Amino acid sequence: MVLDNNLEKFYNYISSEKGYSQNTLMAYSNDLKLFANYLEKKNKFEWGKVTKKEISEYFKLINISLSESSKKRKYASIKSFFLFLTKEGHISEGIFEDMKSPKVSNPIPKPLSEKEINLILDFKNKDEFYIRDSCIFMLMYASGLRVSEVIGIKIGEVDTENNSVKVTGKGNKQRILPIYNKANEKIIEYIKKTRPYFSKSNNYSSLLFLNKNSKVITRQYVWRSLKIRGIEKGIVKNITPHMIRHSFATHLLSGGASIRHVQEFLGHSSIESTQIYTKIPNQKLIEDYNIAHPRGNK
Repeated sequence: MVLDNNLEKFYNYISSEKGYSQNTLMAYSNDLKLFANYLEKKNKFEWGKVTKKEISEYFKLINISLSESSKKRKYASIKSFFLFLTKEGHISEGIFEDMKSPKVSNPIPKPLSEKEINLILDFKNKDEFYIRDSCIFMLMYASGLRVSEVIGIKIGEVDTENNSVKVTGKGNKQRILPIYNKANEKIIEYIKKTRPYFSKSNNYSSLLFLNKNSKVITRQYVWRSLKIRGIEKGIVKNITPHMIRHSFATHLLSGGASIRHVQEFLGHSSIESTQIYTKIPNQKLIEDYNIAHPRGNK
């Protein structure tokens, strides 16, 4: 397509300079290709000739069938691309200046209870795959990791002497996170006894978690394994890896941690992203309420 040349330059820019994840690159690519197809059907073959009206009409067209989060992402991808075109000197008009991003209401996260977390972080089964997966879930809960972060951790990024792990999050931003003692002990044991079953390579840059014959673990695998673990343990919730991250944040705040510290642990660039966890009922407050309310225990 005629419009593809600038799209390729944009993808290279957000990949190499912005450090966007592979998932974000794929989403932005799909969004912009669909938009380019729409423009070509209207006989528009130059980005500099696209008008604000045409962009608005496109959003009206796609808003009918999309979720709120999809609308916001499509807006972000198209806006980022036009800002790139402006920066590169391909267009001069600030086409998005008066256009507002679709408002998206953040759903309240659904954490697991401490009892449910304990059921998932089980090491009774001595099978190597079971132990490895338990370590994955445990490290996610210990440090509030995204699934993409935990499967990307290298052996050299785990500092077992100082109970910490270095992770690379969104936008290639790195942060160093604490690991509680029990989790640290399990990781040490896993590296010494279980990991050699999956890979003999144990240099600094080797991945911490691997499949048999040094094959990389996928996000889909972690999702599937956690589902199976939840069913095995009789947990009726529809468990996802992100629920472990939600549980980490919720349990820290319930235990009295500062929201600013939780923000740093999660790697949120804005405090607004972390504040959603303050909307989850605090179990201690509920217990105090039941004790204090005259009809609380009736």
